[in-house]
Amino acid sequence: MDILGIITINPNSFNIWSLRISLTLTTSIFIIAMILAVRAFLHAKALDHKHLDGVKDQHASPADTLSESVAKMLWATSQSDNTTGAAAPKEFLYDATREVAQNNFNGTFVNRIYMCANLLPPIGLWGTVAGMIVIFLYTGDPGSAINNGAIGAKLWSTYFALMYYVMLQAICVGLDVMAKRSINRGLQVKI
Repeated sequence: MDILGIITINPNSFNIWSLRISLTLTTSIFIIAMILAVRAFLHAKALDHKHLDGVKDQHASPADTLSESVAKMLWATSQSDNTTGAAAPKEFLYDATREVAQNNFNGTFVNRIYMCANLLPPIGLWGTVAGMIVIFLYTGDPGSAINNGAIGAKLWSTYFALMYYVMLQAICVGLDVMAKRSINRGLQVKI
């Protein structure tokens, strides 16, 4: 098959390589997103109230879980307000701490997973479009194995991309629920 008389493409090898590239990209992005999801899951695990009350007065560290970070943030904010003399209302402290913690968690984990998920459908569609191009440009027998196999093979790239997309979207919803529970657990420390 000639394209504009400049490039000659063997339809069989083009189908195989474009499918491999599409599936490799979607699977690689999915694996990266799953690693982020596991890290987010470990970060958002809920902890016991006694543990949180015991660590709330310590300095925050990057190794803290979400509950520990919230407890330390709330404690530090409430203590700094007490030293200045003008204490903020507790409702404000709780709400501000909740927003900061949720935004931090989303920026570190959830938004990145959503970004990976949103990359997958276009890459899968690219694989399908590549197969259709081969079919439309191939001037051989319309019922040949190249024409019948090209679109079928290419639909796999779209199928996997959409399957990965739906799984990552579901994981993000689950992580959001876990994060809210963990933040609420951290906000229950005594200030």
